[in-house]
Amino acid sequence: MALEQLNQMALLVERNWCAAWASLGGARAQPATIVENLPEMLRVYTPGEPETLLNMVIRYASAQPVTAERVEAAIAPYRAHQLPFQWWLTRGLEPTGLRERLAALGMESWGGATMMCLPLDGWVSRYPPAPATVTFRRALGDDEQVAALNIICGVFYIPYAPMLRWTTLNPAFELWLAWSGSRPVAAMATLSDGETVGIYHLATLPGARRRGIAGNLLALALGEARAHGCRWATLTATPEARALYDALGFRACGLLEQWMPGQRLSRELSGAPPRDAYDGYGGSWG
Repeated sequence: MALEQLNQMALLVERNWCAAWASLGGARAQPATIVENLPEMLRVYTPGEPETLLNMVIRYASAQPVTAERVEAAIAPYRAHQLPFQWWLTRGLEPTGLRERLAALGMESWGGATMMCLPLDGWVSRYPPAPATVTFRRALGDDEQVAALNIICGVFYIPYAPMLRWTTLNPAFELWLAWSGSRPVAAMATLSDGETVGIYHLATLPGARRRGIAGNLLALALGEARAHGCRWATLTATPEARALYDALGFRACGLLEQWMPGQRLSRELSGAPPRDAYDGYGGSWG
């Protein structure tokens, strides 16, 4: 596949991620998340919520090499509100010098997730069927949405409160559930943005894995998205999930790289004293 085509697909993934993060501004939760969709970046922050799932920078652009001053301007709200934050960039498409400036600031690369894209025009699922006792549908009522949220949080070890804001309190997302008999065993969330549907948080309980459940849940959502006019599906994949997405026709198109504050910057953002500061009794701060 030509590099230009791969880059365009990677930008589709990034664009849906931006739509997902921007949707936090419409979540029915307090304190409200502030979304600044600026020409040079998307910046999201939630005053009073020191949780990196609610505070981040993505889609940073600059025609000139990035300076320390520009990075400081980008993170000013996080310093002002004493918030930890994430910074995500599409590897290879980021502005010159951005990674070096982030490292100098005290950010650390935590690796990233493989960006994957699937054209839905003409797509037909050839994924093997799930056992006859398994059923799939949208999570419609409150109980079903809570069940989906519990699966996602349990599988990915994600705190419940920020994920509640991401999903059940956020009208931009739809939740999906798979049932084995009367027991919910797999869940995921989707977000449609124009002609693209993004797949998020696909999770299966340990006892229900390797039975084709997650793949069929995803295939159902993809088929419905195509029926409603979506032409592309996007997601980011862990290494463990790559085989599933490959089997459904997704193709890798880039790397979305995650940067997080290192120890020193984390202390600065929280307002904690430097580690070499001393209290009045001669003891060091822990």
